[in-house]
Amino acid sequence: MRRYMSTGAALPGTKRDVSCERMIPDPAKLPQLAKKRQDENYRFRDFLKHHSGLGSEEVDRLVQQISAEVWKRVDCTECGNCCREVSPTLNENEVTDLACHLGINNADLISKYLRPAEKSEESPWLMRQKPCPLLRDNRCSVYEHRPGNCRAYPYLDQPDFVFRTWSMMDRLSVCPAVFEVWEQLKRATGFRFGAGGTNNVRSIANR
Repeated sequence: MRRYMSTGAALPGTKRDVSCERMIPDPAKLPQLAKKRQDENYRFRDFLKHHSGLGSEEVDRLVQQISAEVWKRVDCTECGNCCREVSPTLNENEVTDLACHLGINNADLISKYLRPAEKSEESPWLMRQKPCPLLRDNRCSVYEHRPGNCRAYPYLDQPDFVFRTWSMMDRLSVCPAVFEVWEQLKRATGFRFGAGGTNNVRSIANR
């Protein structure tokens, strides 16, 4: 997937714009890219939580600004990684809605597609197969009736990003939007990762 993008996300509390033009990474190459930058990403997580000079709400605003621009350049139908790599959970209402849409009863839906989810009272069912059996030609065949987990993925617009960095790091190898937002967030917060494996911390608060 080759798509150019340019962002101009303003740093919280400053008048500076962070602008760049980058290619959205090829979804097939994300696992290799994420592995290659693993050490850097661990360092950035620590920097973002403890050294960036930004509060949680400021990080959320910056992530939302960057995400808004990134999503303009990402076409999920050219990717489909989440449908291949992630198993969504479903609550009872979602099971009923999906079964109704497919013209089968709940028991048949569960027998064919689902298994019990571990430690989940609100969403007790988990899609048992990967890739999702309802994926057709990189498109969700039940898109209007997809579970809430699928609608919300990859959760970039959820609050408290700084406290969800472990799960975001897991998504770096799956979702090109998460990968690109993460990379732009590094630049926007002044993070630098040296050739020797150390980060040159230059927080926004100290600019």
